[in-house]
Amino acid sequence: MKKKIVPKKIAGFKVPKSVRKSSLLRNMLASRAGRQMLARALVAGAGAAAAVLTDERADIRRSSNTEGRKRALAAGVAGEAIESATAAATDIVAGATRPLFEASAKAKQGRIFREPVTH
Repeated sequence: MKKKIVPKKIAGFKVPKSVRKSSLLRNMLASRAGRQMLARALVAGAGAAAAVLTDERADIRRSSNTEGRKRALAAGVAGEAIESATAAATDIVAGATRPLFEASAKAKQGRIFREPVTH
């Protein structure tokens, strides 16, 4: 029987099957550097979402008496928090992996093209 690395639910939220079965995530969790990168991305995402959610939201308080309007504004804030968290987490992962891709691209460029190509 195979040991599960990622459970089906975390803190009451269902983890999608595509994430649970991801070989990339599995490989990242298998290495110390990968775990550190994921931890930094999660902390950055949580901090960005918290910053959005703790902003002063006078527009929601001042909105009309209809509950629908307040719900729509709150949903917009939730969407903004998710977007901010995703951007922060992506920046952490991209920043950590960008040098690896640049070095790989430079190494391959010399092997593929013997002479500079000009079109």
